[in-house]
Amino acid sequence: MTNSYLRFLLACSLVSLSACAQQTQVHQMKSEVGSLNQEMAQLAEQAVKLTQQNALNAKSTTGVYLLPGSQTPARLNSQLGNLQMSLSAITPEANGSRAMLMIKGESHDPLPAFSGKVEWGQIQGTTDSYQEVNVQSQQFSVPASLLAPSDISIPLRLSGLSPEQLGFVRIHDIQPADPSQALPAR
Repeated sequence: MTNSYLRFLLACSLVSLSACAQQTQVHQMKSEVGSLNQEMAQLAEQAVKLTQQNALNAKSTTGVYLLPGSQTPARLNSQLGNLQMSLSAITPEANGSRAMLMIKGESHDPLPAFSGKVEWGQIQGTTDSYQEVNVQSQQFSVPASLLAPSDISIPLRLSGLSPEQLGFVRIHDIQPADPSQALPAR
């Protein structure tokens, strides 16, 4: 083989490898852009849900609203003091949804045993003019915590609505099991 022929083969090989490398880079960039677009859509949806959650809580006279998808705790001023509440691990279940209610006491004292009420359903309309529909409720009880500050996880079974249908969860009527442990109203 002649040197010119070897140079020609080497040049063709380099062009071919270069084209493959560019295709791989283009494919990788498209994949990264797709991932970024998906993350931006999720963040936009989270921002909408957080704005709705804040608006609902600003109007609420009893309890605190938690909207799936907001991924942000809400604060409830209760007979036990200020509590931060959030939802996590919302998953489908045969008869509806399952979720974990996280309650965190803001004081430096353990929480006493208490009970409360959880309601869930769908929201129709706008944040300014809305209606709660398909609302269901249940009581829950929590034993006294041993740790301070308290972090409590309560598993919830939210029947009747899949995670996609679940519009809100509202927690209210938090009361200590022993009324003498209630804090004075502020």
